[in-house]
Amino acid sequence: MPSYLTAARPVTLPKAILDLDVLVGGMGVEVSSLELVTAVARHPSGRMSGSLSATALADVYTRRLQLGDPDGAIQEAFAAFVKLVPALAADVERLTRAYLIPGGKAPDAPFKALNIGGMTPPRDIQILTIVSTFAHVWRAKKMAPGRPVGVNFLRKIERPLLFGLYGAVLGGADWVVMGAGDPSQIPGFLRRLARHEVTELPLQVATVPLGQYKVRFDPRELVGPALAEMPTPAFLAILSSHLQAQGLAAKDETRPDGFVIEGPSAGGHNAPPAKKVRDEKGNYIYGPEDEADLAAVAAIGLPYWAAGGRAQPRPLSTERGPGRQVGTLFALSAESGMEPSLKRRALELIWRQRLEVVSGANSSPSGYAFKVAMVPGTLGDPEVYAKRERVCNLGHLRGLRPKGDAVVGLCPADDTPIYTGSGGAAWRVQGAMCLCNGLMAACGLGQPGEPAVLTLGEIAPVRELQRKLRRMDYTAAQAADYLIGL
Repeated sequence: MPSYLTAARPVTLPKAILDLDVLVGGMGVEVSSLELVTAVARHPSGRMSGSLSATALADVYTRRLQLGDPDGAIQEAFAAFVKLVPALAADVERLTRAYLIPGGKAPDAPFKALNIGGMTPPRDIQILTIVSTFAHVWRAKKMAPGRPVGVNFLRKIERPLLFGLYGAVLGGADWVVMGAGDPSQIPGFLRRLARHEVTELPLQVATVPLGQYKVRFDPRELVGPALAEMPTPAFLAILSSHLQAQGLAAKDETRPDGFVIEGPSAGGHNAPPAKKVRDEKGNYIYGPEDEADLAAVAAIGLPYWAAGGRAQPRPLSTERGPGRQVGTLFALSAESGMEPSLKRRALELIWRQRLEVVSGANSSPSGYAFKVAMVPGTLGDPEVYAKRERVCNLGHLRGLRPKGDAVVGLCPADDTPIYTGSGGAAWRVQGAMCLCNGLMAACGLGQPGEPAVLTLGEIAPVRELQRKLRRMDYTAAQAADYLIGL
């Protein structure tokens, strides 16, 4: 074992997490839903679980309140939060009243949108992010009692990140997993938040040094002095290179508890290919040089799960070793949060072997490559993409630029004159997709008329499972059984 793993802060994952051979990846907005993750966590093998998607949870929960919260599950979870944090009881009640529509809004009525604000989110957004993330974890724990459950965050969505992490800590998440950005500060963030200590996140703002602008969060200003220290969730860093893993593991303050090592065939955001090769349409092409050196990762001595193209059937491991994270196979299962008609269209195209998935070099406003499934009627359809009005009204993936003493957010999927007129590079505009609205639509929570965007990874295992079952659709349990050769 490398000597740096015997440093001041030893890394030990709880046995319940180490024993997990299969993880469901935290996909999209609400694709890795409560129903999906808890269904897999309850698999009879006891060797599976997954990560809930924490992306835009404040938007998800306020929109579900506007749909009426028909089973009362959100309000029940909010009540559990208030029991833990009575100092926020009045705020949670006020915000619930502000968004809850008994019986649900009219189908053609727009959702009341959130305003994430400028550099630091407004207090109401902070509270909504905390309570929504808490509620999501709390509900998962209720649905899969005694089973470990994680939460997936997108590092690139910086401004609400500390508040989401705090909600995950309060909710009792067993682990946090994070990619699409530098994860080096996350272990320290989690330890400080578990102690309710002041935490500062240096913002990435174009043209200025990192740290000149920060999001500062003092939990005690919201929750008061009474809360005891909480358990610190384990942290798994999503990486694409053994060099990144070695760098994080070398320092006590940056060392995660484990890794998810993601290959280029994984869905969602990806690191760009080493050679920056593109096809005739400008989409990235990956090669063998883009695969991580898993032997070098194993030599670090920390546990890891391999992701991207790992959905082939194989028996459960009998010894602790590298596990695997699987996304696309579960994303298209019955329990996933994907909007049902979109899911069925994708399954039909895979059944007919007519679905193409491309690595869009410019698709994500984040600057990372992004896998797009070319489903007719979605933003992967060139006609739909061309007709959509360019507007940025959720703003999670806006890049920040200084403006006086403050910062402004710019998105290449926004109205082009607004983006370029505020300093955005013209070359970023072509192909840029509004992932915020598109991913909300993909889970059935989009504004009326907003087209969905579907991201998938390797789809061949989906077709193999369809062939085995002799039908297009399948459950999470059937997908889990397929993965372990049953």
